[in-house]
Amino acid sequence: MKKCSTIIAAVMLGCCGLRAQADGDDSFVPANPPQMQRLTNFDSPAWRAAGHFLRGVNLGNYLEVPPGQSWRVTASAGDFALMRAQGFDHVRVPVGWHHYAGPAPDFALSPEIFSRVDFVVTNALDAGLSVIINIHHFDELDQNPAAATAEFLKIWGQIAAHYAKFPQRLAFELDNEPHANATTAVMNPIDARAIAEIRATNPHRTIFVEPGGWGSIGELKHLVLPPDDNVIVSAHCYDPFYFTHQGATWAGPDPKVTGIQFPGPPKKPLVPDPSLKLHPWVLDWIHRYNTLPADKNPCSPLAFEGKLKYCRAWSDYYGRPVHIGEFGCFTTADPASRARFYGAFRRAAEQERLGWAIWDWNAGFRYWDRQNHRPMPGLREALFGK
Repeated sequence: MKKCSTIIAAVMLGCCGLRAQADGDDSFVPANPPQMQRLTNFDSPAWRAAGHFLRGVNLGNYLEVPPGQSWRVTASAGDFALMRAQGFDHVRVPVGWHHYAGPAPDFALSPEIFSRVDFVVTNALDAGLSVIINIHHFDELDQNPAAATAEFLKIWGQIAAHYAKFPQRLAFELDNEPHANATTAVMNPIDARAIAEIRATNPHRTIFVEPGGWGSIGELKHLVLPPDDNVIVSAHCYDPFYFTHQGATWAGPDPKVTGIQFPGPPKKPLVPDPSLKLHPWVLDWIHRYNTLPADKNPCSPLAFEGKLKYCRAWSDYYGRPVHIGEFGCFTTADPASRARFYGAFRRAAEQERLGWAIWDWNAGFRYWDRQNHRPMPGLREALFGK
């Protein structure tokens, strides 16, 4: 999850913005615009497809990395067999298609990117995994949706045509973490056009759609989807942010403090280095982490359980499956805390009958320790244990 500080801050704020609505209140009041139609068939293609996307992993920092940049990881055919053997049933594959698009008006995609994505999709399907491919980090769309819509639609038209005859266990996700000017309200009609573009060649393909605000759960209430019964909604959550992103130098000024354990409170209060010059809201969070009991601590399942309950209520009301497309913890956190966090989040998601995909397979939030050819400590038990 190689992201800049503004991205991480916005994800944090987007997730936290739901707190008043979900924490301590399990009731659900529908708030979407009236154009958002409820679907009543819970045996629709989307609901049946959701059963193939229950426990997943992101192949992050790979195909979404711009050409020439150095933070790309590698992947081999054997990785997909390993994913399946570990217990994952699907892999989410972020792809930077726009880096390989030619000039307007055709925005023709290069054979190179299709070759690379084909390698992943074919080997993952052969290993028994379902697959989600998306458009990832399309910054031009986020900054100027009107100007980039033509390219967005042309890219999806080409992707859809290329994969039209692939098995239905391959799904498309329109756009990763829309943000900035790509608000939910702005993207609603653009996404509807993209869905129509895909349906021209893939009438039965499962499509995932994220809300704006970086895929924030708090933005679900602004979604307006067409009455397509094979659409799954995806949302992301990295709470508690100061724990999951501690020490991530690329995540901006706030998550500088390391040594944060999950769950809080710690046995010995955490005293941040004054030289870090932390913002008051970070110091307040650390104070609450140090002092509040486990059932009220900000570094506990309290940080995400209410949000996942909201996803379940929203899903039940609108008749749309919800998938948690990204959650995870950076490897700077201590291994035991990481394992406890993954286990708690997984149990909370499955309690609400939500499929999920961790970030990531073998990059900065890694599940798989490539050097030692094994899972990172405690993670297999956390994600696949009883």
